[in-house]
Amino acid sequence: MTPHACHGRGTKRGAMHLALAVLVCVPSVVLAAGCAGPLRFPTEPLRVTDASAGKRLAYDTDGDGRADYVARANEAGRITHVGYAPAGGEPDAFVDLDGVPAEQCRHVVLVLDGVGYETVRAFREAGHLRLFHPPARVISTFPSMTDIALADAFQSVRPIGYEARYFDPARNRMAGGDGDYLAMVNEDWVRCTDYRAPALVDPLSYLFPQHYFKEELKALVSLIERRDRPMVVAYLVSTAGMGTMHMAEGQQEILRAVDRLTHQLVWGSRGLVKVTLFSDHGHQLVPARWIDFRAFLRERGWEVTERIDEPEDVVVIDYGLVTYASFATRDRAGLAEDLLDHEGVDVVTYTANGSVVVRSDEGRARLEQRGPRYRYVPETGDPLHLAAVVERATAEGLLDADGFADGRTWLRLTVRHEYPDAVVRLWRAFHGITEHVPDVIASLKDGYSAGLPSRAARFPEGASTHGDLAAKSSTAFVMSTAGPIPDAARPLRSRDLPKVLPGLLGRPWPPTRKETP
Repeated sequence: MTPHACHGRGTKRGAMHLALAVLVCVPSVVLAAGCAGPLRFPTEPLRVTDASAGKRLAYDTDGDGRADYVARANEAGRITHVGYAPAGGEPDAFVDLDGVPAEQCRHVVLVLDGVGYETVRAFREAGHLRLFHPPARVISTFPSMTDIALADAFQSVRPIGYEARYFDPARNRMAGGDGDYLAMVNEDWVRCTDYRAPALVDPLSYLFPQHYFKEELKALVSLIERRDRPMVVAYLVSTAGMGTMHMAEGQQEILRAVDRLTHQLVWGSRGLVKVTLFSDHGHQLVPARWIDFRAFLRERGWEVTERIDEPEDVVVIDYGLVTYASFATRDRAGLAEDLLDHEGVDVVTYTANGSVVVRSDEGRARLEQRGPRYRYVPETGDPLHLAAVVERATAEGLLDADGFADGRTWLRLTVRHEYPDAVVRLWRAFHGITEHVPDVIASLKDGYSAGLPSRAARFPEGASTHGDLAAKSSTAFVMSTAGPIPDAARPLRSRDLPKVLPGLLGRPWPPTRKETP
């Protein structure tokens, strides 16, 4: 989710004012699940010993100063066996975690909003999350936004717009807003989850992220400990707030807690709980300076309005604090030209004559589709920095005579590019990803953001956020204690998760939908 620390225009503003006031006064009323902390597993092992086959980590789980639980890692450093022993003694047997079939286990699936692949990879390489197999990259949508990406991951009804506030061209006006957000109108994917905090918690989780992260953990652990379902699917919104306010340190705090929770679940169940993690998108993890696009466009002669009647009219479509900006206008090319004059704008894109036009300071190109195949056609310069990729792909015979390749080929070619999977993601941004799409989209540079002024006012020093085309925002992750992500399935997009998750979970994905969120 995007920062909603201060609500903007929309329906039911009075109700939201009242609800937020109540929640600020009693901040744990919505989520509280008891007074005790939810994480009882020790934060550190009592001792670590090296053996020829891998490390042994001995824990004191009852606080008497003597080890009573041992986790044994293999040569690669992944914990594969756990053993229980009389205090101070040695386990007489170990549970082989890999030997317990997924279909025999309860499974916990956690969706961590805004936690990117590189953050998780570095954290695991530092010696954490060792109950998990290594993470795999998952390329998000463009814009890299929660509701769009999770609609892909859960195969749910497509969102109405990129966010809860959008431009409706049929009615020629802005639509949606706070009322739709509170009612989760844009979040049909929520029906597939067992836990998602009430939407009223979202803005507070950006103001008080550590508090609400702890409260969400309490609610999650309480749900898991009910032991009334074979799979728990939970979405944590507070992880987005942790990244927004505390950036890399906040995300590391999240992962430490998740690591400890996973140990607790495995220890408490004798290996009969498996855990899978994935995210919706990444985060810039740098403070972003807000761009006032209304003022900027007025200075260039545009009539900034709420409807489109004349060629010079433009509607700024904004809601949360994000690293992309979108607009409605009749003069798409003219607007793109002016947007590129702003130092914070990286890439601007719009549709024209059946193509998607991509522009930057470094040139102009077209994206074209022919059936399931796409091509990148530079007209001047190389705005997406794909010239070397196209040259290599041509030499390897991956493009046809007209320069087209299928979507999987473009993904494989660009999964580690500065703009991962840009050809397909930019095309899809205008074709079928949501019911309503803007006329022009601008992807912003690191250190810049857009959104309603009221959102930006809550973060005068800037805040980390997401939405743009570049790798940090666009690269999510998936990892599991149940098994590795098969090489044959990689690389992954968010919409590929329904293909790989059943093999990890030992049961179908997406989960059965509920009647109400």
